[in-house]
Amino acid sequence: MTPAIEATERTGRGAVTIPREAFELEGFRRWHAALGEDAPRVHFLQGDLHVDMTPRNLRTHLPVTTAINAVLALLARDHDLGEYFADGAWLTHEVVGLSTVPDGLLVRWATFAAGLARVSAEREDELQGRPDMVLEVVSRSSATKDEAVLPALYAAAGIPEYWLVDARGDGDPALRVLVLEADAYRDAPHDAGGWVHSPVWGRRFRLRATPSPRGGRTFLLEHAAPAG
Repeated sequence: MTPAIEATERTGRGAVTIPREAFELEGFRRWHAALGEDAPRVHFLQGDLHVDMTPRNLRTHLPVTTAINAVLALLARDHDLGEYFADGAWLTHEVVGLSTVPDGLLVRWATFAAGLARVSAEREDELQGRPDMVLEVVSRSSATKDEAVLPALYAAAGIPEYWLVDARGDGDPALRVLVLEADAYRDAPHDAGGWVHSPVWGRRFRLRATPSPRGGRTFLLEHAAPAG
């Protein structure tokens, strides 16, 4: 019998058994494909596994993720830019050794046509290669992965833009648009009005928050044509 490692969820819903073959990319892909929908998210990061053990927060994660994805999906469609995959698409980059589930990602039509990204022939929920933009919304359990680990891996994969959002504080959430230059990301600057330009989308964006009737916050991703 193959030795296994067991990780127990903090929510008390039971345990997830991780086979040792999952610490190699192809073994991870086989194991990940067999996980049920109720299993926690598991990310393969060059041989390390990151397990999101806590549910996504209904105040600082799901609402902002939904708000951003709704706007970007419509923009991709209305401007015929490419295909936007909202929360749940599984991304694998074999050369880098990365297999993860971003909070959203964009693949432009030209990227598909060039063969730089493709939907897996084996699994229809998996995108292989490199998208043009990925989104990660920081949560308590994902902060180290999103802020310290993924920037280097996404840059090594050649992904032109990495959106990093943190809505855990008060007021408007922090939206960082990281633009790939050479082999590393740089922060696109915000103007005096809080707008930040995205080269991939060819537009400016601003993320706002207002109080909601239930006592939380309602999030809105605003967008506009480039300045000037």
